[in-house]
Amino acid sequence: MSDSRSRPQFDKNRLGAAQGWIYDVYMRHSTFGLAVFVVAMTAISCKVYDESMLLPAEAAAACPLPGGQTQTLGIGWWSGCDQSGACFSARAPGANDRPAKSDPGVDLPPIFFGFRSMRLGSRNAAGELDKNAWQDIGFDLDGVCTAAPTCPTQGEPPVSCKVQGNQIPVDGNYCRDNTFGRLEYMVETTPEFGKRFRLGESSFNCSICGGEYNFVFRVTGYNGQANDNSVRVDIYPSPGLTAHKPGIDCNAGGWDPGLCWTRDDVWTVQRAYVPSGQSGPDIGDSSLYDPGAFVRDHVLVVGLRENTVFWFPSMKASASAFPMILQEGIVTGRLVQTSTGWTVTDGMVSGRMIWTDALDGFRKLGLCEGDPLFEGARLFAKTSPDLLSTGAVLPDTDCDSISVGISFIADEAQVGPLQDVPELVPCADAGAPDTVDGG
Repeated sequence: MSDSRSRPQFDKNRLGAAQGWIYDVYMRHSTFGLAVFVVAMTAISCKVYDESMLLPAEAAAACPLPGGQTQTLGIGWWSGCDQSGACFSARAPGANDRPAKSDPGVDLPPIFFGFRSMRLGSRNAAGELDKNAWQDIGFDLDGVCTAAPTCPTQGEPPVSCKVQGNQIPVDGNYCRDNTFGRLEYMVETTPEFGKRFRLGESSFNCSICGGEYNFVFRVTGYNGQANDNSVRVDIYPSPGLTAHKPGIDCNAGGWDPGLCWTRDDVWTVQRAYVPSGQSGPDIGDSSLYDPGAFVRDHVLVVGLRENTVFWFPSMKASASAFPMILQEGIVTGRLVQTSTGWTVTDGMVSGRMIWTDALDGFRKLGLCEGDPLFEGARLFAKTSPDLLSTGAVLPDTDCDSISVGISFIADEAQVGPLQDVPELVPCADAGAPDTVDGG
């Protein structure tokens, strides 16, 4: 669906062969851009969501769950009508959703979780490449349903800001904003990006499985019940297990999930995030934390502070981890107690990534000025945004951010020694594109 508003014009003849090829992909697929690997949970007491975008209880009740839908993949008690009142929306939980009081119960000892696997938007639940997989991941971040498959629009679809690309980035099912997920499929299936920078959902999950990197988060002050209106979450980036799991070769193209890390394995922690210098198991507080997280109906809700950097810290992992900076971020996950411990299911990370930060992320991976692909990446980064970083809805203001939605599951984990990790330097490997090694 084309956008009738004024758009910047690009002269393909001024691009080199590689840039021209990327431009052709862009014209065919609307808003191709950056692939991003990451996630995490963090935050300091922050405004998780603009209260003006939250729906009153009676409005949510007016848009019940569609027939056959369950409380999974970002849909639950927080969902309801979009701002128009006409479409069911997978809106994000917000401050107004905090339980009025906690259920009776004694606080449990701290619980540590590590990511088990993630869906970035290129593969469906069966692990198969699927160009539509992104449509069921993420939240409705702007309250505007832009031509979602589940919400037909007559005429020009509504937008929350002025799109700079050649086509309007459409929403996923139930108004989900996840342009990142849609771009991830294009990147994974494009050798010029996917193979060169080792960007791919399967290889990324293999690296997590083998213990090459992770994020561990600690939940404290949780009563173990369905509702707890105040818990603390600390986030610890991990450069890997103390001992890599044997029998896993991510470069071979296949891996056995049965050989993945277990709850008995110990994760190292990036030293820079523990100001006290106290290592695990009784690790000191992280500099990435949310003291005001909460649990409602067993769903943990964590806010992300502005300009939070997410990067799975490893310089030699099989799959590159893209350094992401999120605005207006939120993380949710369903806490489930099993016979062997706790797990997190139906996890979701969602937020906004400013396009200049996205381009800088590629520079940190070694895609630099002068590279045949750089101008194409810059073009896509600049024309892919579908939201405003502030969360405002201003249809006449240029979009500046790419919406992000990533789902995950997590299991209990252990933390141990602290480890130094070199800081990523933009374009440190410029001029040596064949030796890019995670930054």
